[in-house]
Amino acid sequence: MLSVSGLHAGYGESTVLHGLDFELHRGEVICLLGANGAGKTTTMGVLSGLVAASAGRIRYDGADLLAMPSHERVMAGVALSPEGRKVFPNLTVEENLVLGSFNVNARAQRKRKLDEVYDLFPRLAERRRQSSGLMSGGEQQMLALGRALMANPRLLLLDEPSLGLAPKVVQTMFAAIRTIAATDITILLVEQNTHAALSVATRGYVMAAGRIVHAGDTTELRASPEVREAFIGGKSARAAEASHA
Repeated sequence: MLSVSGLHAGYGESTVLHGLDFELHRGEVICLLGANGAGKTTTMGVLSGLVAASAGRIRYDGADLLAMPSHERVMAGVALSPEGRKVFPNLTVEENLVLGSFNVNARAQRKRKLDEVYDLFPRLAERRRQSSGLMSGGEQQMLALGRALMANPRLLLLDEPSLGLAPKVVQTMFAAIRTIAATDITILLVEQNTHAALSVATRGYVMAAGRIVHAGDTTELRASPEVREAFIGGKSARAAEASHA
């Protein structure tokens, strides 16, 4: 469904991604693991069209994703739930959700998707008329994920869905991700909580210094020293930088 090859990207004169290569198959849940600064959020930004690529290719269902502006990617079924939630604080919960279905391909499904989001997160249904800026961090994360689902995606990009949340809310979020995955939506998950990420993923990749340094199924990754080292910025990150110096 998605093939990333030789991807380079960054900000100004600073390059963050150095020839990134990975792929997703339809119906999979794939996690990107790595320490802060490894390039995970930049990768999500490039896929969603918020960050420009300087080199490389991304094929999505056979189409050139890099040739599409961000709004066309949403229409093609690519939706992002961003790091930091980024809800519209002066709008109500339901107004935020409706904005998620603004693209023409999602509008016809708006009522059905609202019902699905409220079934997935009953707390949002209870707060539908409340200003989203008055919600807790966990509620805002539910809203950010629900807003992405309103776009009726086929590929869902989840960037740090557990960031800053209490353990009980993290459990709620990952239960919701399992429910979403069961609907055949393909998911690319960036997540610092290794245990939670590997509990829902089918495969994963470890990033360091803007490159993939390890890949495998969840059983292999759980036992891999590269996974542990990447999360503390340890030997795998330094080795990747040294090997490409």
